[in-house]
Amino acid sequence: MTGRTHQILGLTVGLAAYFAASAPQYSPATLAAVGIFSSIGGLLPDIDQSASEIWHTIPLGHAAAKIVDPFLEHRNITHSLLGMILAGIGLFFLLKLFPDYWGIDTYMILIVTEAAYASHLLADSVTVEGIPLFWPVGWMVGIPPKPFEGMRIMTGKWFENLIIFPLIYITFAILIINSWPVIKTILFK
Repeated sequence: MTGRTHQILGLTVGLAAYFAASAPQYSPATLAAVGIFSSIGGLLPDIDQSASEIWHTIPLGHAAAKIVDPFLEHRNITHSLLGMILAGIGLFFLLKLFPDYWGIDTYMILIVTEAAYASHLLADSVTVEGIPLFWPVGWMVGIPPKPFEGMRIMTGKWFENLIIFPLIYITFAILIINSWPVIKTILFK
């Protein structure tokens, strides 16, 4: 899948997880952080590609991409359960640096970021290439499995652009509309 598809999917999954897992209460800082970290979480597995959207999203991304590019191969550790666990551990320690007076529920940020990361893995598993879900074991996992792999999606082609992306975008819009009372509670005292 392309970066824009992963980003809107990560944002949709992250917000849905936030609305489902937390009680609606005034917390605009947490909602803002959920939006930011869900978008980044949806892009994070592609950090192994110097041209990916994630590098355009983070500060000094272009310089950092050139540094890590020689060390990572696309669809390797970052597209696996191990990569998801390691990203979660790194995020856990990063979130410990957030001061309490920011009013951000860091536990919820960890949950939504991991949910967005998982959405990326699921989306890439329906592509022709599949993902090395159990890396370092070399199996490429895809949905549907063999012998039906001919039904998988080609990244960036017409089906993703004309069907998948619009469906995710419509789902995002429906989520926002249906959750509007909760959003108002979170944003306004």
